[in-house]
Amino acid sequence: MQLVSESIIIRGNFLSFEDGFVKKTFLISDGLLSEFVNKSSIKHNRLINAERYYVLPAFIDGHAHLFASAKRHEWLDLSKINSLRELKKTIANITHIVGSKKWILGYGWDESNWTDEKRYPTLMDLDEVAPNNPVFIRRIDGHLAVVNSMALEILHIGEKIRGLILDENGKPTGILKEDALEYASKRLYYNLAILARGLIKVSLDAHKKGVSMSHETMDLEDLSSLFYALHEISSIDLDFYIFIVDQFLDHLLIRGLHKLVSNNVKIAGIKVFSDGSIGARTAALREPYKDDPSNRGMLLKERDELAEIFRKADKAGLQLAVHAIGDRAIDEVLDAMKIARINAKLRHRIEHFELVDDEHIRVARKLGLIASMQPNFVGQWQMPGGMYEKRLGKTRWRRMNPFKKIIESGLILSFGSDCMPFDPIFGIWSAVNHPIIDSRLDPLTAIKSYTYYSSYAAFSEDVRGEIKIGKRADLVILSHNPLKVQDIRKINILAYIYNGKLDYINWN
Repeated sequence: MQLVSESIIIRGNFLSFEDGFVKKTFLISDGLLSEFVNKSSIKHNRLINAERYYVLPAFIDGHAHLFASAKRHEWLDLSKINSLRELKKTIANITHIVGSKKWILGYGWDESNWTDEKRYPTLMDLDEVAPNNPVFIRRIDGHLAVVNSMALEILHIGEKIRGLILDENGKPTGILKEDALEYASKRLYYNLAILARGLIKVSLDAHKKGVSMSHETMDLEDLSSLFYALHEISSIDLDFYIFIVDQFLDHLLIRGLHKLVSNNVKIAGIKVFSDGSIGARTAALREPYKDDPSNRGMLLKERDELAEIFRKADKAGLQLAVHAIGDRAIDEVLDAMKIARINAKLRHRIEHFELVDDEHIRVARKLGLIASMQPNFVGQWQMPGGMYEKRLGKTRWRRMNPFKKIIESGLILSFGSDCMPFDPIFGIWSAVNHPIIDSRLDPLTAIKSYTYYSSYAAFSEDVRGEIKIGKRADLVILSHNPLKVQDIRKINILAYIYNGKLDYINWN
């Protein structure tokens, strides 16, 4: 065995997807898991004694927005707000700090959890507490935001833009969805120095959550900003697997950017949005929303347009990641993929794939698709009496996120968080405790979907995603056995190892 100047010996209970937890000792050398022979075979080493703990492959978040989180890390975090009253008070207090005419930007609010009025805020609510500041606050799902009058005037959002919601008199309500929201978002500029600090912050959070890779969505401006920020930072010990939004498909191909690879970044393919979200009532449904009978959501692209994008990306060898939540959107996406005659070897993906039926699963399996899903949504909104049940009614609520049926069909099931919240442990707990018993996963399968299958979805299963000799030493050490502990949410991340480097440790 080759002698190395610095190595790590790690003892512990290591997870095998074939055998469960097995007591072993590994040598980590040159960033890889190696066979441990004896302590004297290396000159210098660091011993990590995790014999009382449980070692997993590091988590891979198959659908996150860490770059977006880095861009807005100085925004108001409204995720803990528990009422409309508290939201308005928070914004009013901030006006005294930032001063007149300054932007107030916030994210993460979720009216479905509020204790007073479970409705979206409006322009009038924001004007009341911040008449002299432009205000933009984005909902937790990212598919809806609210602005006040000053922000609306500055942003110049035309009334014909899809997603600008008007009242019965034809006046803007301040609510922006989908196209109008993206139009407004592009006019909210961010500072590159702030972005660099934000990337450091989100990478440290990723270490604490045990995440070594994030599958991301960006536009070309974001991509260039990411490379600039990474150049300014010595190391973040986090990898990005990136999908570029479809409007830049031609530019991507002309410039050859799809072949770009760096130490931390790989361009994967194209992201396509076919509908919105349940929370914003823009997910495209066959039947109307139970709590909004005049609304069936929004199809953001028609079948023929989808098919043309799919055909062009597929021909160029680009992987597709297609956002589709509602059953009507999934109908359109699957039909368009059949028309485009996609290549199963490219491991195209449907992101979210929530309101599905047996035919959807059968067709997706036949097409060789990957189901890239977010178990966090179950824990957040699919528990009995939650937002999904109120939006959809009990019949459709039961159909949401049938993880077990998807696995049993033979579909690859990759898990991600969508940063709602960014927390694999919560996602695994959610999959194991799905309110529909027939949709629940056992803990081992849920973990595999957050590690090996997410690695497979990024064509990196030969390198990472499981604990085997010769694979990358991306590891996470847990306080409890996730296959046996009663409440998975109580598990603590004790250490994180990235490419053989101990980045985070939380025990003596």
